[in-house]
Amino acid sequence: MTIFDRTMQLLHRTLDLRQARQRVIASNIANEETPSYRATDLNFQDSLQAAHRGRGLVTLAVTQGRHIGPRGDSFQQVVGTLGPVPAGDLPLDANSVNIELEMAKMSDNAMQYNSAAAIMAIRFRQLMSAIHDAR
Repeated sequence: MTIFDRTMQLLHRTLDLRQARQRVIASNIANEETPSYRATDLNFQDSLQAAHRGRGLVTLAVTQGRHIGPRGDSFQQVVGTLGPVPAGDLPLDANSVNIELEMAKMSDNAMQYNSAAAIMAIRFRQLMSAIHDAR
């Protein structure tokens, strides 16, 4: 038995992936003036949702209702894919960074990171409350 359930595992991995995406976005913003720089983005939402639904790298078949479901660190196997950001018309310096888009992505990513961190803090407070009440 583990003290941290699937929700805590999901939140932990979400925080890690959001931190990595923030670094990618910051790199794009820092290279806004670099000639021929191509903006990239870290996409992980689809694979994280698949792991949450139990559709990770390995799919288990359940033939009876009393079978034990998938266990382990399936969320830790979720990785993001680094891909190019589609660019429309490129300027003369061939830089594909759209500063307004990158700033909006950074703001959204930070908001989602803070939300996941707040939910995780609430779960830890619940655990601490359970520990103190058990005394």
